[in-house]
Amino acid sequence: MSELLGIPLKRTLEVDFAAELSKLIDATSFQTASFFTSDISKVAAARNNAITPDISIDGLDILKTYHTILLQLEKKFPNNQIEFTWFQTLSQKSRGCSQYSLQWEEITIIYNIGCMYSLLALNSNDSAESLKKSCLYFQNSAGCFKYVLEHQATLKSTPVVDDSTASTLTNLMLAQAQECFWFKAVQDNHKDSLIAKLSQQIVDFYGKAISDAQKSGLIRNDWINHLKAKKAYFCAVTYYRMGLSFNEKKQFGNMVKSLQTALKFVNESKLSSQAKFKTVIESTLKEAQRDNDFIYLQQLPLELPTIKPALMVKPSPVATLLPSTNNTEQLFKDLIPIEVMDYCTAYNERQDKYIEQRVRDPLNSLSKLLKGSMITFPIPQELVTINEMELIQYQSALNNLHLNNKNIQSELENIEEILNEEASSDNQLRIKHGTLNWTLPESSSANASYYEKLSKLKGYLNQGSAIDKQTDELFQSIDKALITAKIELPEATDPLTNKIKKVMQERNDYIEKTERKSSEYRILPKIISSYKKSGTSDFEAIFTDHLTYFDEDLRYVNNTKQENMRLIEEIELKEKNKPSEDDIEAKKIERLDPRELYIEDLKYSFKLLDEVKENLSAGTTFYENLINSTSNFRNEVQEYDTARRMQKTKLEESLTAEGQ
Repeated sequence: MSELLGIPLKRTLEVDFAAELSKLIDATSFQTASFFTSDISKVAAARNNAITPDISIDGLDILKTYHTILLQLEKKFPNNQIEFTWFQTLSQKSRGCSQYSLQWEEITIIYNIGCMYSLLALNSNDSAESLKKSCLYFQNSAGCFKYVLEHQATLKSTPVVDDSTASTLTNLMLAQAQECFWFKAVQDNHKDSLIAKLSQQIVDFYGKAISDAQKSGLIRNDWINHLKAKKAYFCAVTYYRMGLSFNEKKQFGNMVKSLQTALKFVNESKLSSQAKFKTVIESTLKEAQRDNDFIYLQQLPLELPTIKPALMVKPSPVATLLPSTNNTEQLFKDLIPIEVMDYCTAYNERQDKYIEQRVRDPLNSLSKLLKGSMITFPIPQELVTINEMELIQYQSALNNLHLNNKNIQSELENIEEILNEEASSDNQLRIKHGTLNWTLPESSSANASYYEKLSKLKGYLNQGSAIDKQTDELFQSIDKALITAKIELPEATDPLTNKIKKVMQERNDYIEKTERKSSEYRILPKIISSYKKSGTSDFEAIFTDHLTYFDEDLRYVNNTKQENMRLIEEIELKEKNKPSEDDIEAKKIERLDPRELYIEDLKYSFKLLDEVKENLSAGTTFYENLINSTSNFRNEVQEYDTARRMQKTKLEESLTAEGQ
């Protein structure tokens, strides 16, 4: 057995890993790089050893060690901070590629491990043990190339090799592994029918490799020719062995047909071993033809039975080839990675949300409910005038809403124009070439989902326009002179008014105190302590316990609910004791109270202003979301339109060519 191919290792430029890691640690870690000098040196040495390994088991171990280190680095550091450069070695011209990606480096090392296994598989003789080892190494190599093919799709960068090349190498390695198995069967004098099935599987693997190689941007023509020669050779082997098997079954017509087919394929092969094998086939065929012509007189069949391949090899799972990171020296144990900081940030946001939902919002809602229950009472509540500049800002915000509405309307019209033009183009081409020839789906069905989405977006836009108009009307109805003028009122003499005012101020103060307390009591120290002990990133239980610190604040909110109910009861009682409608003189005096009239007007204007502000805030969010949705929709429609244009061009060129 000879003429097997090994895959050359990729080559790379040196990287000053020590300097790059040091900068990365200083920029992203709590600690400085000086704390990890030993680990940094080990990483740098591991890569330096891995870039030019010997073709040996020791060289293979060096690659695996470096790969294990890369897996550790991926967990500790951002993926896109260090640049690596590797050169292709399959094509006649070496082409380099550079990427800022630890994951890309890791998959490239898997590729080189696959190359190393293929080269080690060649360093064998024809002994049974050596064949077994070569077969295993080729399967290991195939597993590595399959891993590259499957995992490089997740890369946000240039692939390690193109998919066609990775598939070619996978099938080539499987073909050569199967060839080892076949050769052992030949040595052990197994039945010819079994050897033929083993050989047919080799043919299938080489067929797949050739198909992918012809689409590859890296596989050289001399390699493709070699693969074709190997396929033709093993086609000849398959039919030669089937011919011998037919002889055992006394199917002499089939035997002659098989040997003739074998001779045809061996003539197509350019392998160095072809000539010797051709002589064997010719000799056997000559004898078989003579015996059949003078003795057996069996008719040669038009077709031979299909040969079912016997698959004996498969790609080895990469996980079984590499050492576990749990059983290797752990580097940067005390380093606090960016991931942990991200967790802290996320938990801080959740803590702020917790305080907002459990303390701030409930207290504000209770005060709002209390305030709402006092609408008929002449109580000045937080009546603070605003300056004219603030009103100008609100007007400017309103103008922005109108502008956003107009811009989105224009964008939707552009999208609709794209869809209409696509439909018109499709209709014209359909008329030009005929419905039977124009096989693309009609635009009426292909565009339906886009028109439906367009209609929905227009509906949302119309809703926003109606709300904007309503907000505009609200803003214009505000007594702007009133809310910008200085308030001059006598001090309230009503005890209930003063009591409620004091309660609401206390609640506002408590909200500020709790938010300040939350900002000072963060989870970061607990997470760092837990991470150093366990090395895991499951902090949910710690966060749950952390929040118990605010239990007293939740109790305060619950007590405030009871207080709110009592105050509302007092308000209702006072409302009940107000002068009745029949007490004309009392009601007259109440209506003519200028203080109450002034306060009611002021409250009403501020109420309108609050509604305007709420609408402005909601409107801003609404248009931001609608702008994003419209932009995404526009990109989607443009991609669809581009795809349809390409389909139309391709189909029209095809129809034009047929017409010629």
